[in-house]
Amino acid sequence: MLKITLHDSADEFRFRLEGKLSGPWVAELRGCWQTASSTTQGRRTVLDLREVDFVDASGESLLSEMTRAGVSLQVSTPFMRAVVEGISHDGDYGRVEETPSRSSDAVVCTHPARSHSRAL
Repeated sequence: MLKITLHDSADEFRFRLEGKLSGPWVAELRGCWQTASSTTQGRRTVLDLREVDFVDASGESLLSEMTRAGVSLQVSTPFMRAVVEGISHDGDYGRVEETPSRSSDAVVCTHPARSHSRAL
């Protein structure tokens, strides 16, 4: 099961996920992302994965696609850090950085030449 919570502010659109990103939940997240993409122009899009405890292959594929499209991924657990580092190494588009708010969190930022403001 996956819980998706949307946080919409003037500067950022955030998806907060809790649970397992697998099976039918991958398609659900994709649908939410595609729907939200029409409202994210000019704002950063963040996928908060700090409460995700499992990602299957289709979930990893979607995370990779979202990152290539400019979505930043926020993680905190060693498991999710490994997942995100794995997908960022598969393509030449991202890197994992520490975020200043919590030393245990990491954020994947897209390649500097790519926009952070679009989801699709």
